[in-house]
Amino acid sequence: MTESDCGLPDEPAAGAPERLTPQRVRELHDLWSGEVRAFLWGLTRNGEQAEELLQVTFGRLVEAGHTARDESIRGWLFRVAYNETMLWRRRTGVQERGLRKVAPDAKQHEDGVPWAGLVRSEEADRVRQALATLPAEQRRVVEQRIYEEKTFAQIAGDLQLPIGTVLTRMRLALSKLQQRLRDE
Repeated sequence: MTESDCGLPDEPAAGAPERLTPQRVRELHDLWSGEVRAFLWGLTRNGEQAEELLQVTFGRLVEAGHTARDESIRGWLFRVAYNETMLWRRRTGVQERGLRKVAPDAKQHEDGVPWAGLVRSEEADRVRQALATLPAEQRRVVEQRIYEEKTFAQIAGDLQLPIGTVLTRMRLALSKLQQRLRDE
């Protein structure tokens, strides 16, 4: 498969900077990955997440690193790493808040407990079952907001509804989910 099969141009447009070569990316990785990794660990306090974000950062370097000036490439890498970390935090925050909203009484379990994964799985099943009982229009709003991480404005656009209607559906859905989970 050629680059043009993927929707990418075979050659850069006239006047556009050429993409970084694999050798240049490798050099920059060797030069800056240690510092960027330490920076990411400081932001996440999670070694696995820092490694994942490091890979995303250098993936962005492959995609768009050619747009940065050579003298500012280090700063560019740190800015991308920071932005990707903030995006990761927003995503995980949305998921955690969504779960707390629909299952506020769910017990928090320590990861060291052998059955914690099973308990979380059972709680997730309860939430899925409760979601299935919602009216379709409310369920769609909840799914787009929590699972697809869309904003209310995006959901309103997708469903061609006023934003107030989308917000009302979300509020009603969360209320029904809380009541159902509390009753169980």
